[in-house]
Amino acid sequence: MDIVGDDPKFSPKHISLMLAILYFFRKQGGINPVPVFSIQLRDQAKIRSERIYYYCMKDLKQWGYIKIKPSFKPDVASQITLREIGKKE
Repeated sequence: MDIVGDDPKFSPKHISLMLAILYFFRKQGGINPVPVFSIQLRDQAKIRSERIYYYCMKDLKQWGYIKIKPSFKPDVASQITLREIGKKE
């Protein structure tokens, strides 16, 4: 979280979404990639708007904090890979 806190680009929504991703990462054993549905992340992050959710996910991906393989299927989770701590991509 120090990395996120030091990055001036992060808004409260970005931080909330990153915390939600970290929550599921830890809950599922700390293994990359993290299989998770967007509705789960939105609920955990308290982000109601799909538009805001996708905007923040795009930013996190673009800034190199995550990689995402979206499923586009309602019954298959997307795969989110967190970058290694201290590693810049």
